[in-house]
Amino acid sequence: MSANLENLENNSATNPQQGIGIPPAITSDMIESALKAIKECQTRHNTTSCIFCKDMVDCTQKDEFGEKTQENLTNKQEALMHCQNSKGFSSCLKCPEILECKVRNDYVSAVYLSMNKGNGGSFEF
Repeated sequence: MSANLENLENNSATNPQQGIGIPPAITSDMIESALKAIKECQTRHNTTSCIFCKDMVDCTQKDEFGEKTQENLTNKQEALMHCQNSKGFSSCLKCPEILECKVRNDYVSAVYLSMNKGNGGSFEF
C-alpha cells in the first residue's frame, strides 16, 4: 500500500469530517477496495499502468475507479472548504494548524489518488 493511501486510510479512521458536520460519502475501505481491484486488473493484463493497457478505452474497472476517486475528491474538497469557512479563512495557508490538519491531509491524499488513477505515481492529466 502506498504511503499516501495509507495516510488516507489512517486519517479517515479518525473521521475528522464528522466533527465539522459533513458525513463521508465514500469510505477509505471503498477506495482501498477499488485500488486493489484496479491493481488486480493491471496484473491480469500484464501491465503496470492502465495507460499502457490495450483495453483501456473500454475498461469499466478504470472507469469505476475514476468515479470513486472523483467522488472521494469532491467530498474531501467540500470538507476542506467547510473547515476553511468555519475558521474564517479563504486558504489553509493562513491556518496555524496547516501541517497537522487531518481535513487538509485527507484532501491532499484524495488529490494524489485522483491524479494518479491507481497508477502508482504516474499521473494522468
